[in-house]
Amino acid sequence: MPTKITTLLDQKEVLVDFTDKPVTPWGGLVLFSGFAQQIGLPEVLRSSIPFALSSPNATNPVEVILAFMAGVLAGSRRFRHIDRLRQDETVRTILGMKRFASGDTLARFCRRFHQKEIYLMFSALARWQLQKMSEALPKPVNGYTLDLDSSAFERYGKQEGARKGYNPRKHGRPSHHPIFASIAETQTILWAWLRSGNTGSARGGAEFLEEALALLPETVALSAIRADSGFAIEPFLVFVEQKELPYAIAAKFTKGLQAKITMITDWKEFTPGIWAGETLFQAQGWTKARRVIVIREHKAQLEEAKGRELFDDPRYLYQGVVTNKTGIAEEIWRFYRGRADMENRIKETKYDYGINGFCLKKFYATEAAFRLVCFLHNLMVLMQKKLGYVAHRTLGSLRYELLSCGAILGKAGRRLRLRISLQGPWRDRFLIYLLNLFPSQNPNCAAVESG
Repeated sequence: MPTKITTLLDQKEVLVDFTDKPVTPWGGLVLFSGFAQQIGLPEVLRSSIPFALSSPNATNPVEVILAFMAGVLAGSRRFRHIDRLRQDETVRTILGMKRFASGDTLARFCRRFHQKEIYLMFSALARWQLQKMSEALPKPVNGYTLDLDSSAFERYGKQEGARKGYNPRKHGRPSHHPIFASIAETQTILWAWLRSGNTGSARGGAEFLEEALALLPETVALSAIRADSGFAIEPFLVFVEQKELPYAIAAKFTKGLQAKITMITDWKEFTPGIWAGETLFQAQGWTKARRVIVIREHKAQLEEAKGRELFDDPRYLYQGVVTNKTGIAEEIWRFYRGRADMENRIKETKYDYGINGFCLKKFYATEAAFRLVCFLHNLMVLMQKKLGYVAHRTLGSLRYELLSCGAILGKAGRRLRLRISLQGPWRDRFLIYLLNLFPSQNPNCAAVESG
């Protein structure tokens, strides 16, 4: 029996009832389904999974991964959140699934992974994605830039690897401390490790970078590496120099470096209120002196001056960059500043993809979910390029623009029919995307029905 309610402002009576028709708020997932078909995602997932399921009742692993991806795209931040989609017949039909995996099934799937399985699967997927990116995205004339950074994921409860360490938001809170390598020009995550919370920023950095470089095909050439000050340590610098890779890494303002900065006399003002200088400096633990670019910004002249105050002089804020690049100081500083965009990639994976929310007791199970989110992030970058987006959109924006739209699943004769609830320019744009992703299904575009 319908329930009567009244509208808020004009107090009109409305009857509220329930329907058994398959309705979904995520009709836009049909675009992700079309994109996945075009790039052969199910096939590459099937060939990359490093183990087989023996139970005849086990859910197909490809369906498990796609259910996880659909859940993340729909805003899930925990394994349990994905259960909400289990009742969504329309989403299950769009993805062609026999059954939609539960949160418990997803967790059990992740617990099958150990270090070996994680490397085998995600290195294969990374190489495949790199090939797709090199085909779809324009190549920079001077090669790609690789940015390195780390982050802290707070943990609650008792999980393997959750340790007290670097955590700028919640001091003393156990956490994981992942490291990321991002290709700046494509805004994608090349490689990532999940690490214990008590791991230093650059610990294992050379080994991590070596794995990342091994993934790059011949068609992807690197021009430089950028990283924060945690990577300005001798083992990492020596490794990069042995690879003959140009680098720009934030400098640590140790007492020794501060003393060298006081000796700089040839400051060059290249922008009002901003000066550049440089020096040769050998930090403690370094085997040789290296070039350090120093930038100082006048606080009174610049409202948004950035850097660190040194020498008890409140007039200026300082920034430093260790580099083996040649060229004028200010250009190297501008080049290094581009690394700040990587912070946006990490924030997007946290706040839009919920990468820090899929946590299990076992460390490698958590890392498997962590790597899947990074892989999905890259897929969405490729999907945007396929749809003709010029500027990068976060997943939060894509949910609003593409994924979140009502749809009803029904039948027209013996064929399934999906009715998308969109009007005006939103409908026109959605139809263009559909024809882009399903061209072989619509040879006569003028005859395609849009509503």
